[in-house]
Amino acid sequence: MKARSAPQIAVLTFAFLLSSFARADAMTMPSAPPISGSSATNGGTILDEKIPTEVLDIPLKDKDGKSFTLGSLKGRSVVLTDFFTSCDMICPMTTANMRNIGNEIFKAGLSKKFSVLELSVDPVRDTVSRIGAYQKLFGDATPTWSVATGSRSGLKSLWAYFGVYSNEVPNVDGIARDWQSGKKITYDVEHQNVVILIDPHSHFRWINIGNPAVANPSLLPNKLKQFLSEQGRLNLLHPQKPDWNPRSVFGAIFQVLGLRIGPKS
Repeated sequence: MKARSAPQIAVLTFAFLLSSFARADAMTMPSAPPISGSSATNGGTILDEKIPTEVLDIPLKDKDGKSFTLGSLKGRSVVLTDFFTSCDMICPMTTANMRNIGNEIFKAGLSKKFSVLELSVDPVRDTVSRIGAYQKLFGDATPTWSVATGSRSGLKSLWAYFGVYSNEVPNVDGIARDWQSGKKITYDVEHQNVVILIDPHSHFRWINIGNPAVANPSLLPNKLKQFLSEQGRLNLLHPQKPDWNPRSVFGAIFQVLGLRIGPKS
């Protein structure tokens, strides 16, 4: 079979994710946006869909326990991704990228125009104190980058709108010992790895589906490096395709918002 290009894969995968959620949860979940978009220069799909009020109003909590919603961030652009703190294969690399993105936005003097937000898919374990401890592993954070959690039903509905599937499964991979408590991890969470751009008008503007590629593995905290499973260590050094990196996000920001951010290449 002829191989498809990365942009084609992104568009087709996005279509599959959204259509599958629309079928499975049409009675209980917010409707996913219709598929209409174009390939972004640095990967992913550009679209323009107004996010429904019921999604914007879902309550969330940051690492300090402060309540907010996506709607409360209107007026800022939001770089959004999914993660969970007990992930030993992908999420630590996601966080390294998001921290990098937040730093570059801060350096560009655009902190008041952006929020770089990691939102959990595992609210039972990802309490406010837990996500705070996780973010602290990555050192001093700029005010642009944050991690957040919410209720099980709220997060399920929010991520369903964006086409992100998640499912709890038995933990059969890795060291199965938590990086914080040292206790055995009893379950894992399967989920898509996505990064999303929301514009200041609360419109869904870009999505990239793939694994995070970290340019400098040393950016990962030692505690999380040790926590990574064998597959996680391989993903750190050789991320599976398709993948995304901060340059992918900065390219989307330029295409959608006309703002140049990040190191000049």
